[in-house]
Amino acid sequence: MARKYLITAAAAVCIIILASVPQCCQSFTTTMHEVHPTISISKRRNASPHLQMIFRELVSNDEIDLRVSITSIQKKDDFEKFLQEDDRLCVIKFYAPFCKACKAFGKKFRKLAIDRGDPINSIGEVARHGDASFGEIDFSSKLVKELGIKKFPTVLIYRGSDKLSEITCKNDAIEKITAEMDSHLTLR
Repeated sequence: MARKYLITAAAAVCIIILASVPQCCQSFTTTMHEVHPTISISKRRNASPHLQMIFRELVSNDEIDLRVSITSIQKKDDFEKFLQEDDRLCVIKFYAPFCKACKAFGKKFRKLAIDRGDPINSIGEVARHGDASFGEIDFSSKLVKELGIKKFPTVLIYRGSDKLSEITCKNDAIEKITAEMDSHLTLR
């Protein structure tokens, strides 16, 4: 968390320096806003590519500021498309937003998705490709009934259209999911 503030402070220092040298960085604001949408300063145009590169490195090298790539699945077509996207494992969480256990598990699931999935850095690029694709389905979806999910949170692991395992999540659920993922990855 402290590193995130340090990088934001470094970006602010860059903005102050750039604002004092208007002839070399006239639209740095527009460029910076595209790169990091939380930063906004007065409009300038024609930022030098070198300064843009420095700012992009400041923002994109922040491993702590990774966002999760978890696909929200609503319909059966979305589900089938998600399973067929690539040949990696597909880890799908079924949850209810009002469920306290689902909320607690959701945090751990997001961490697992960053560690084993495709985390996205602060400029929207995939930081690295992981072992699996991660998705989630809300309890209100018709898919929940069709797939026979009765308890929340539940995680299903697929490869293609083949269901490999179903885990009803309790305290040690992340360890079980990781072990299942590892066993299916070694079988491949």
